Amino acid sequence: MFISKNQCDWDDKLGECLWAYCTTVRTPTKATPFSLVYGCEVVLLLEIQISSLRVALTTKMIDEEKHRLRLQELEALDDKRLQAQQQIELYQDRISKAFNKKVKQWTFKKGDLILAIRRPMVMTHKTKRKF
Repeated sequence: MFISKNQCDWDDKLGECLWAYCTTVRTPTKATPFSLVYGCEVVLLLEIQISSLRVALTTKMIDEEKHRLRLQELEALDDKRLQAQQQIELYQDRISKAFNKKVKQWTFKKGDLILAIRRPMVMTHKTKRKF
């Protein structure tokens, strides 16, 4: 999506793509990867230049209050990661239930006829060395 049509500048856009990925809320965890690693939401450069409410409140704090607030964020990080893990498990359960609805269960009895096709192994140049 970020790359031009001739696809020659993909390496220049890699940092922007990584930034977009890390600051976007993921569906399974309901959190951003950045917040799960660092324990706080990212501060955009634009927020510093325009001075958003969050940045203004932080700059008016004394160092002791900043350290106390950061310590509280780090203490809450384990709970946030645990909650993200639980969200991942719920998401995986929903996905597997949706997939399993479409799967037919086959039960075979002794004497049932089935079609078994045995094909020869194709040896390509990549697999010849391994066998």
